[in-house]
Amino acid sequence: MTYSYILGRELKVLTVCGVGQGSSLIMKMFVDDVFKELGIPAKVEPTEILTAKAGGADIIVCSIIHEPELKGSAKIIVGLKSLVDKKEMREKITKALLDAGWIEKNKKLIYFLFEERS
Repeated sequence: MTYSYILGRELKVLTVCGVGQGSSLIMKMFVDDVFKELGIPAKVEPTEILTAKAGGADIIVCSIIHEPELKGSAKIIVGLKSLVDKKEMREKITKALLDAGWIEKNKKLIYFLFEERS
């Protein structure tokens, strides 16, 4: 499935863990890849919870453990069960972007050719 990015500007994305040095750095690498694969310009930065709350991010990606604490800190909060599962990241980020109306599915037109038989 391909998507069209609608906002037309670079997104500010924070990957967040408790201290901002371990898990957030690992998530950053995977989240960078997801946005590149989706063709969405994003500046992804690792950080810790307190900075993330005041960071002015468009999107925060974190563990489901920190998700309630970060509620309201960004327009989109993506809580992950696994911080190293790129498939989960891609699915949840894509769904959140679709739900927010920041991307839309590309529609493909399919033409069928019919042969007239005699």
